[in-house]
Amino acid sequence: MARIPAYPRHASARIVEALSDTRIVTVEGPRQAGKSTLCAAIAATHGLPDVTLDDAVARRAANEDPTGFLAGLGDRAFIDELQRAPELALALKAAVDRDPRPGRYLVSGSVNLLLAPTIGDSLAGRVERVPLRPLAQSELERRAVPAWLDAMWRGGRPPTIETSAIGRAAHAQRIVMGGFPPVIARTARRRSQWFEDYLAALATRDVPDLAHIRRPDLLPVLLRALASGSGSLISMRPIAQALAVDEKTVRAYVRLLELLHLVVRVPAWTPGAAGRAVRAPRIVIEDSGLLAHLLDADPERVAADETITGRAYESWVMMELGRLLPYTEVAPRIWHWRSHHGEEVDVVLEDRGGRVIAIEIKAGASPGRGDLRGLRRLRELAGERFLAGLVLCTARQTLPFGRNLWVVPIEALWAG
Repeated sequence: MARIPAYPRHASARIVEALSDTRIVTVEGPRQAGKSTLCAAIAATHGLPDVTLDDAVARRAANEDPTGFLAGLGDRAFIDELQRAPELALALKAAVDRDPRPGRYLVSGSVNLLLAPTIGDSLAGRVERVPLRPLAQSELERRAVPAWLDAMWRGGRPPTIETSAIGRAAHAQRIVMGGFPPVIARTARRRSQWFEDYLAALATRDVPDLAHIRRPDLLPVLLRALASGSGSLISMRPIAQALAVDEKTVRAYVRLLELLHLVVRVPAWTPGAAGRAVRAPRIVIEDSGLLAHLLDADPERVAADETITGRAYESWVMMELGRLLPYTEVAPRIWHWRSHHGEEVDVVLEDRGGRVIAIEIKAGASPGRGDLRGLRRLRELAGERFLAGLVLCTARQTLPFGRNLWVVPIEALWAG
């Protein structure tokens, strides 16, 4: 009997919708984000038999005789952790090409399946990808995706929020907990042990399924190095020197961490699309709980340590937006912006028409004019395409701060 997810997931409706008109639906996200539980529950309601390739016997059968294995499941199924049996991808392709009815296969993966070797080419054009990241704060609070995230694109204003959760300590506990379902109810000591085991499994189980690399033991060390600069423009050269490997290796390993959904690359925004690919991206740790673990940061340190507070808040809010925006009507892309003069904006949201909403993230409760300098400069640069600029911070209430500029409590991401 399928387990019922302990928390409502924003991805549920999109998965069901995709099954109504797409042959293969893949649900992708980091291991332990809740993919198996959610997909098994949906599979049960749709009458899909399920199999997990974490099971050694099933995995062996799928790799040795993928066509026979798939035939044994029937013409529809939920297949968990597809990357563990990459030979199965060609059999899936052949099956849905012979019978293109929608909703035939629901598939989960702890990697980006379309970019994974031997899988992506087989599934391209036949699949819809649905992200499932660790729990968003709105899911933890059992609330819907905030409606204002769409209303702003229609000329609306940010929500009127008034909160008692103000100052740098306001959300430190939420940041340290993160969103992986297995750690939600754990004590700090048990949460730390869970993350240690998680990182160990990364090197011994997940990576060998994806690629053959000489030094999988370097990946947890690399993650710690990336955590120290999470949300920043990170130079690979000093990291390579610290790890005593070449820069090319570091870049390849960072790419692996991206494929495993443990780090997120936020590309640079420019007014014209031509220069975006060559601008430096930001690298962000996917989950704030994992980030806090890598930085050895408890709630007190998140609130008080100047070397951690800003980085923790910025990374957390950027990833909270990443967990909400795919399930909005507009579903804008996320960028960052930095000028040659050092002006910057943490998050630039852009819709398909090129309109932008800019967001600065601050841990403090009293942003000043200097904190809006990047927003004002970007407003000039974007011209009529600029819809609004927000400072998401730990302020007490929503306040206007000039033309199309507002200060908004971070709590709007789950209470708005």
